[in-house]
Amino acid sequence: MTNKIEMFTESLFTPRPTAGDEFRAALISSGLSPQAIEGILDISCTAYLSFLECGKEISFLNAIDAVTKWKLTLEKFISTQTKKDQEAYALFCRKQEEQDKKRFF
Repeated sequence: MTNKIEMFTESLFTPRPTAGDEFRAALISSGLSPQAIEGILDISCTAYLSFLECGKEISFLNAIDAVTKWKLTLEKFISTQTKKDQEAYALFCRKQEEQDKKRFF
């Protein structure tokens, strides 16, 4: 029992990467340029904060609109990046899709 409590306590105080840190690391490992990564993170952060501003008005429709706007803004941004970044992002998306299928299905 003491061992389980110690493990639990240790897990509470062990620094862990945030979702943003993990997302940044995945983008870096995909070979995207620093400029592309910053743009992707900026667009994603802006979309997240914009959605939070809905406050009490959060609804399914607002969520669909927010995700759609984020996706379209991201696609437009990626289309302005180098061919290498476009290919790296496409590969990143395919890997994410594979992980999501394993996670959800």
